[in-house]
Amino acid sequence: MKQSALIILLLLFVFANASGQGISINIPTKIKKDKKYLFYLHGAIVQQQGANAVSQTYGKYLYNDILDTFSKNGFSVISEVRPRNAEAHEYATKTAVQVLKLLQAGVPAKNITIVGASAGAYITIDIAMQLGNANVNYAIMGMCHDGTADNYADKKICGNFYSIFEASDGAGSCKTLLENKECTKGFEELELHMGNGHGFLYQPYHQWVQPLLQWIYKAGK
Repeated sequence: MKQSALIILLLLFVFANASGQGISINIPTKIKKDKKYLFYLHGAIVQQQGANAVSQTYGKYLYNDILDTFSKNGFSVISEVRPRNAEAHEYATKTAVQVLKLLQAGVPAKNITIVGASAGAYITIDIAMQLGNANVNYAIMGMCHDGTADNYADKKICGNFYSIFEASDGAGSCKTLLENKECTKGFEELELHMGNGHGFLYQPYHQWVQPLLQWIYKAGK
C-alpha cells in the first residue's frame, strides 16, 4: 500500500477514535476532579427503538451525534440506551448513584451536568429530587405540559436549572415548575422558534446546543 494511502487510513482511524473518546455508559474508573462530566438522558423513542430510532413525524433521532457533540466540546459524557423495560425511577436512582460517586471523589457539583430530553427530562427531575444538591446542573428539554407542575407541587426539587422548549411543540415553559423555588440555585429558560415541534431535540441543532454549552460553562465558573 502506498505511503499516502497509509497516512489517510491512519488519520481516519485517529479521527474515529477521537470523536468517540470521552463517551461511556458508566463513569470513568479513574475520576479526574477537574473534568466536566455530562450525563445525557434520551427521549422515549430511543428506549423503544434503539440508538438509530426514527420517528415518522420528526425523522431520525441522532443519539450518537448528540453524544459526539458534547464529547467534542470537552465533556466526559455518560449515556446509554435505556433497556425497553427500564423503569424511570429505578434508572434515575442508578444515575443518581453515579453522580454521588463523582461528588464523593471530589468532583465539584458545578462540574456535573445532567441533560434530559423529553422522557429523559422527567428522569432528570427525579435525579434532582434524589440528590438534593442545589449546585448540580440540570438541563431539561421538551418536558413541561399543562399540569406538569401540579404533579410536583409537594416535591422538593434541588439544583441549578436550564429549560429549553420549542414554541411549536406541545411541551412548553417550565417556569411554574422550577422558578423561584427554595432549593433551586438558579433557573434560566430558552424558547426556540424552529418550527419543528418535538423534533427540535432529535438532533444536535446549534440553536439549542450553543446556548446550553454557554450556560454550562457559565455555571462552572
